[in-house]
Amino acid sequence: MSGSGTNVNLDQAIGSLPVPLSQRNWGGLLAGAVSITAGVATWSFVVGGFTANYVDARMGTAAMLAGGLISQFLISLAQIPPVTKYGLETVTTTKPQLGTRGSAFALFVQYLTLIGWNCVLIIFLGRAIGASLVQLGLITAEIQEGVATAAAVLTTFGIWVLLLMGAEGLKYTGVVVAIGIFVIGTWMYVLLVQTYGVSAIASAKPVAPLPQGRLMNYSVALEVLLVSTLGWWAYMGSMFRMVGTASKAIYPSMGSLGLGWAAVGLIGLYAGLVVGQPDPTVWIVEIAGPVAGVGVLTFVILSNLGSALVGAHAATLGFGQLPAVARNLSWASKTFAVLIPMFIVEMFFSTAFYDNIGTFMAFIGIFIAPIVGVQIVDWFAFKRIHRLHVPSLFRHDRRSCYWYLGGFNIVGMLSLALGALTYVLLLDPVTFVPNSDIVQYTTASLPSVVVGGLAYYIGMRLFGDLDPEARLKQ
Repeated sequence: MSGSGTNVNLDQAIGSLPVPLSQRNWGGLLAGAVSITAGVATWSFVVGGFTANYVDARMGTAAMLAGGLISQFLISLAQIPPVTKYGLETVTTTKPQLGTRGSAFALFVQYLTLIGWNCVLIIFLGRAIGASLVQLGLITAEIQEGVATAAAVLTTFGIWVLLLMGAEGLKYTGVVVAIGIFVIGTWMYVLLVQTYGVSAIASAKPVAPLPQGRLMNYSVALEVLLVSTLGWWAYMGSMFRMVGTASKAIYPSMGSLGLGWAAVGLIGLYAGLVVGQPDPTVWIVEIAGPVAGVGVLTFVILSNLGSALVGAHAATLGFGQLPAVARNLSWASKTFAVLIPMFIVEMFFSTAFYDNIGTFMAFIGIFIAPIVGVQIVDWFAFKRIHRLHVPSLFRHDRRSCYWYLGGFNIVGMLSLALGALTYVLLLDPVTFVPNSDIVQYTTASLPSVVVGGLAYYIGMRLFGDLDPEARLKQ
């Protein structure tokens, strides 16, 4: 597969297999455009508005930027080395730590993360379209909900059409959406500051702070960004396996997914504090009228469509790791199958799903945080990144050196369980209320990363196979 003409159908041709180095032709700017397309969407406003419950603008700005950068740094350590060195997608990178069959757990976590966030985005997009059409007088309020549902379903179908282009679909939409996000996002900042003033934003009080004091509220706000940013782990293989070197991926990763999405989220924080409503499709229309609402609606459509496209692409690559799927389904069939849960949620459960975003964010931290810790230890403490046996990553039986015990690396699986238990003991994932005063000093995600990684290090030293690749040389 050489020559530019083959790139259009690259994903159809190789699916979830490693992308050859000769085909990895994305530079840092293109990778940055695609990652900012994924990173900036209405979830930025949702997370920013959620943060406004706990902290004011100054503390919130520090918490959001710090949380985004810290979490993305950990994710970059866990994912960029294997993704860029071997051209792998995310789920495949977990087989050395969890085993050939154990990686199915990572696939489960990845799929729920990607499809869950996609549902949030597309439901929000549908609601924004419905509300904007009512405000413009094009439809009545009685049919707004039906129009919102129809818009969400049609958008999901449009995502499927774009997915048929594979990685090239991300490439073409990424640059256009990134430019649109920058222009409209800057305008939203200016409009918010012009209307309310810097002093009013800076002096606004948190909406519903916890009674344990400023430090606890800051730590919980920091946790909101840490746990939300951890979700990018599920996207990394899709966005960066087309990049040939780690040096070309690290700056887009940190700049777009660490700093960029948190910076846009600050709009939601400030709006939540001074307006009481982080949703820009509501507060901008109130401030600047329906014409401005059309501009915001354009932003919502561009950003949410781009983010959902990247998420669906990553989910398809992970789904393709299942042997039966890889053997029997075409790229078009796999992409459509991945989107079926989105259609179901949008048509029948949109309100229930959208109203429980906080619980969904905590779910991400419970499971992804220890995976990140385990992978960092495996790549850097055990230096496994330099001796991966790539063919074994795609063998689903005892021929794989990552078969371990019945297809599972018990040490890896137990490490994830201990990391997840640590998170739950520190923070209630349903109410987002701390279970221990320790949280004000540690957060919940960071201890989960540390415990998962430390348990893996000790367990592998005492009981694990630190060099399974060596069996292939015997």
